[in-house]
Amino acid sequence: MNLKVPPVFWVFMAAILAGILNMFSKDLLIAGLGPMEICFCREGVTAVAFFLILLVIDRSAFKVRPKDLWMFLLFGAFNVASNVCVFQSQETLPLEVAAVLEMTSPYFILVFAFFLFGDKITKRKVLAAVLAFIGCMFIIGVMNGEKDIQAVGIVIGLLSGMTLAAFTLGSKYVGEKGYSENTAMFYFFLFSALLAAPLTDFGLLVETASSDPIYPILILSMGILCTLAPNYFIVYSIRRVDPATVSVIITSSLIVSTLCGVVVFGDSFGLKDVIGIILVMVAIMILEPPKGLKDWLSKRDHLNSQ
Repeated sequence: MNLKVPPVFWVFMAAILAGILNMFSKDLLIAGLGPMEICFCREGVTAVAFFLILLVIDRSAFKVRPKDLWMFLLFGAFNVASNVCVFQSQETLPLEVAAVLEMTSPYFILVFAFFLFGDKITKRKVLAAVLAFIGCMFIIGVMNGEKDIQAVGIVIGLLSGMTLAAFTLGSKYVGEKGYSENTAMFYFFLFSALLAAPLTDFGLLVETASSDPIYPILILSMGILCTLAPNYFIVYSIRRVDPATVSVIITSSLIVSTLCGVVVFGDSFGLKDVIGIILVMVAIMILEPPKGLKDWLSKRDHLNSQ
């Protein structure tokens, strides 16, 4: 990876790739696959593809101390739990409400990073997280009116945000134990695939995948383009960028999903979407201002200190 490119760039790339995931998963759901089968495809394809890549570029990444395997198992479990909680909340809540609850992960990241790494909870981080959350609510339509809300769905939805936050911070935690991004990435998804396997209907998976040549292509694209690449970018970036910044930028994947829905599926696009996109982008700029704004703020702070 080109180290001259700012890590924030790779976070944006991760958000874009994650945002187009729905185009692949939606087709697979329509084809008859269940959420768990799609989850296993994502994790399994990612693990196998990255294994083959590491065989060529970095075999040392496979080395891990047996006493540390619990870390990779734990964060792999958080990854699977996040997927399961999202799917379960979607069964009891409107899809847009479930999506908003998943986007509570920046709040949990703020808290977890404070206790695990001593990161400061600043007013800027809190403001950015709040703006991004409200922006997400506008984008996916929660601000339109009354929703049929169930308490159990709310709890499960919040668990999806919590477990997603824990998984996101996994790379930073493992990195502090001396493991590379490649090692963290491979073992996270290897254990995720192994944990998801018992819950997968392989008969349904094989039957669906063999029914049309396009489905194996969709599965590979979803695993490599929309899972392997964005997660590697996040694993790389979260060791170099404040976790709160990474989590807020990732919420911009909803913008990409919205635009893909408009262009590919003909979804409506109105004022609420514009407001939501603006709020998310403002939140990102609060945490990671453009260089010109950074220079101006630096000069202002310098003058004020004199």
